[in-house]
Amino acid sequence: MKTPIVADSSSLVSLASITDSNHKRAVQISTDIQKENFQLIIPGEVLTETTNTIGKKVGHQEAFGTATQIMKSSEIAVIDTNQNIRKNALQKFQNQPESVSFTDCLVMSFADEYKTKLIFAFDKAFKKNGYIRFGVDNQD
Repeated sequence: MKTPIVADSSSLVSLASITDSNHKRAVQISTDIQKENFQLIIPGEVLTETTNTIGKKVGHQEAFGTATQIMKSSEIAVIDTNQNIRKNALQKFQNQPESVSFTDCLVMSFADEYKTKLIFAFDKAFKKNGYIRFGVDNQD
């Protein structure tokens, strides 16, 4: 079984918003993830953040459609955060610059929990913390 990829809001919002500067790149990366049969893990908080952000940027209907599509997909696992992941995220958050959100730290902690370095994201904070942004960074 392939190593899973954990998704961040930045990539999911880019995927849903055709006016986003990373939209085309997000579509290509999403296609590659599907083609290569990776399982995509979306933390519950990331689904919430993504839905809220798309609602503000694009509109309520697009947010509803995106959330529905994510939740119905057999290739995507929306997983609730457990206490262990939350504690690890809080430890990571303590040592991050102010530009790194708690949600970013949850994404990193999910990657740790599922023993992967692969994250579907565009934020440089993930690379700076030793993770690989799938389709963005070299995956040697």
